Amino acid sequence: MTDPQTATPDGDLPGDVSEKGVLDLLARALDLYKEHAKVFLTVAAVVFIPGALAHACARAAILAPTVALAVAVDPATHLPIAAPFATTSVVAGFTVVLLGLLAAAVTGLFLHGIVVPLTHGALALAAADRIAGGNAGWREIWAWLFKRLGTVLSAVIPAALLTGVGFFFLIVPGLVLAFFFAFVPTIALFEGIGGTAALRRSYQLVKSDWLRMLLVLIVFGLISAVAQFLAGVIPAGLFLSRLLQDALTLLAMPIPVLGSVLLYFDVRRKHDPDGFSDQKLADEMQALRNG
Repeated sequence: MTDPQTATPDGDLPGDVSEKGVLDLLARALDLYKEHAKVFLTVAAVVFIPGALAHACARAAILAPTVALAVAVDPATHLPIAAPFATTSVVAGFTVVLLGLLAAAVTGLFLHGIVVPLTHGALALAAADRIAGGNAGWREIWAWLFKRLGTVLSAVIPAALLTGVGFFFLIVPGLVLAFFFAFVPTIALFEGIGGTAALRRSYQLVKSDWLRMLLVLIVFGLISAVAQFLAGVIPAGLFLSRLLQDALTLLAMPIPVLGSVLLYFDVRRKHDPDGFSDQKLADEMQALRNG
């Protein structure tokens, strides 16, 4: 493996002094993805594929009764069978709503609170390794992440819980929290900061460069929306539809994640009191390897 402390960086971040626009960051992310697609997809698949399978199974199991409720009506009158319409339809509708909320809470916390942040962190490490001129494989990258797994979980789980609570209160507070906590897994890995300190650090960094962060997240949101639309076009059951959506998300995920990692380096270079350089990135990567 190439030593990142002596390697010529693969790219112009974080050492370049000029601020990068969002299109420049995403173009650089796309170049990195195309050049190292195999390692990025392998790194992401290690946790994301098992997580997506569990996600699809859990969601299908929780929402299965809603399908039964939808089918249990008279085909001629479209009224519930063997019960008065007023009573059964209200109970059925309430049950559907409760099951929908339960599915969103359980699967959302698992996928977006644990699986996606861990995948994000592993992709961040892979990107940093390639930017620094390294050639680490997926096993090495995940081994580095597991050395700080406790720190990462101590940050991403509170972030996920707070964001989840925010989504239940008219959605907007959840979106705001998700926005300001976008750097949490990256901070926990590279800076070794866990718990609420990582949340505060992410808030400070995002606040200092909120517009570029917002644009990067919009791109990620559009990619997720396209994946959901394409999965919905193909007729499939609850399980296959959910699984297809997650598979499409996996293929596209590295691009906005790599863009956010490059943005994280650029924001630190601009706003860290001690600055941020190729050497500092190399030092942080070395600290990760040493555990």
